Amino acid sequence: MDEILLKNATLVIGAIFTAMVAGFFAFMNLVSSKEQKVSEFRQEWIDSLRNSISVYISSLSYLSILYKHRNDEGVDKTSTLLEFTKSVNDVYLKLNESYNDILFRINPSEKNKKTIAVNDDFLKALEETRRLYMTADFFGAVKACDELRHKTKPLLKYEWIRVKTGEPSFRFWKGFSIFILLCGFSLSLFSGYSLYDKVSQVPQKSEQSE
Repeated sequence: MDEILLKNATLVIGAIFTAMVAGFFAFMNLVSSKEQKVSEFRQEWIDSLRNSISVYISSLSYLSILYKHRNDEGVDKTSTLLEFTKSVNDVYLKLNESYNDILFRINPSEKNKKTIAVNDDFLKALEETRRLYMTADFFGAVKACDELRHKTKPLLKYEWIRVKTGEPSFRFWKGFSIFILLCGFSLSLFSGYSLYDKVSQVPQKSEQSE
């Protein structure tokens, strides 16, 4: 009788554990799908940011060089200003559009200290290029673009690492799932050993009673 109860208990524990594991992995699948979508959006964000920075640097460099050559040539600014402005209107629009797009994509209220430092360095380099351009220091603006490129690399690299490692919540649940599996496996071994030990003692008790 005791042996039958112990065997049934083993089946019940196994069924409960199986149901728990199945439910847990169903939940993890939902979390993984969500975080995968977030990572895809973040990758698109990185690609768009890289493109906006490239457009901004190329447009700023192009306009700065044109304005510098125009000033060096000493042309009649009054008579040619309107014509010159029309000729570079498309580039100027790209410059402003890309500049504002970059600002909208950088989060100024990040909580992570490393992220804040990377963002601040990048934004300082960005603002320096714009300041030099707006003050007609066109040669300085072109040179400042080199520093902006230098500060862009850590930003893109850091964001790529975030995509590669996953969102914080995903990393948490990933570690938690491994912990649950280890606990479940250990509990299964312990329960199996305990049940086996009790079952093996049943024949001995039966022999002693006889």
